[in-house]
Formats: sequence, C-alpha cells, structure tokens
Amino acid sequence: MNSTLSKRTITLIFAAIGVLAVAVLALLYRIPAVQGLGSRVKLPLFHGGSTWVDLMVFTLMGVAALVYIVRPNDKVYAWEVGFRSVAAPLWAINSVLGFMAALSTWDFSGSKESPLVLVREDPRLSAQIILLLGVMILIALNWLVLERRRHKAVADLLFVVVMWALLANVFLDPVKQSLHPDSPVLNSGWDIRGPFFGIVGALFVIALLVAWLVSSTVQPAEDPIVA
Repeated sequence: MNSTLSKRTITLIFAAIGVLAVAVLALLYRIPAVQGLGSRVKLPLFHGGSTWVDLMVFTLMGVAALVYIVRPNDKVYAWEVGFRSVAAPLWAINSVLGFMAALSTWDFSGSKESPLVLVREDPRLSAQIILLLGVMILIALNWLVLERRRHKAVADLLFVVVMWALLANVFLDPVKQSLHPDSPVLNSGWDIRGPFFGIVGALFVIALLVAWLVSSTVQPAEDPIVA
C-alpha cells in the first residue's frame, strides 16, 4: 500500500530512526561492566529496556482500540494497526532475548541446577512465553479470522487487558518476585540507570516512528457503517 506521507517526511523518519539506533548502540557501549556478570550485563539491560518499550506500545494499542470501539475513526484505527505491527514482532524478539539473557546471566543465583531448569521456573520468562502465544493468536485472529475493524479492536483490547492481568500476577506476588532480581536497574547508580533510560527513550521514539510509517499505509474503511 502507498503511504499518505510525503517522500521527504518518510526520508526524515528513516534518518531519525538511524540516528536513534546509533544512539542506542552508543548508550549500550557506555554501560559499565559489573561485578559477577562483567560486560554480560548489557544483554539483560537491553532486553529489559526493549521489553519496557514493548509493553508501552501494546498499551497504546489497547488505548487506540478502546477509542475506536467507542468512536470509530479511520486515523485511530490506523494507529492501532501501527502499534500492533510494532509490538507483536518486537515481543517475539524480546522473548528470544529474554531466554538468551537468562541463560547467560543466571549464575547470580549460585544454584547448581541446570540453567534450562532455572529459566523454566522464572515466572517472568514463563509470562513472556505465555504472552508470545497470545501474540500469535492475536495475529492469527486479525489476519485470518476477523474481518470487521471493530472486532479486531475488541481482540486487541482484550489482549492488553489479559497481558496486564498476567503481569500484575507476577509483579505483585511476593513469592514470584523473590525468584527474580529485585529492580536491578533502579537499585543501580546513574552510570547504569542513565544509559538504560536513554535506551528506553530512544527505542520508544523508534517504535513510535515505525508505527507512524505503518499507520500511514492503512487505507480508510470502504464502508464505515460496517467497519
């Protein structure tokens, strides 16, 4: 599909994405090695920042879906599609990164168990895998089953509600919380927090720019009455 954005705007968006990507790499490089993990700490920090961004984009998708359900609008639906198109594949990437990060850094526990056993018992990784299955179902519904935009919006909104219910169960349960490091970033100095928040900010802007590009290709509903 053709974009409604001008070629100049598209060029500027891609240029901005390139600059921000370089900034992410530079910030990642600035993260110092830490005792016990050394430079391996960069992977879980990047994974954590990317996951934060993914959750924010999914939430924006849910907000757009809710707005569309209440008051159908082509532009709102276009942004909903844009957010979904960014958040869904990013969750698949983050799931792989989360598994890799857990395998490479789990020695902080001092456990004699196999890393694969420990990863399986990590409630946050389990939730990530469950949500990955949910993302696959959501994509299948949007592409293969549902036709009306309102129904797709309902599916998007329900996914976000289930997502936060599942995450709340993990983050608010003290037993599950004890199986994972307690806010390692927030409990660190600004030599780690600074680059981390910079990475989160840059990745979030990149996500918004990509969502904007995708939303610009979504065509208006042919029949607004049944959209």
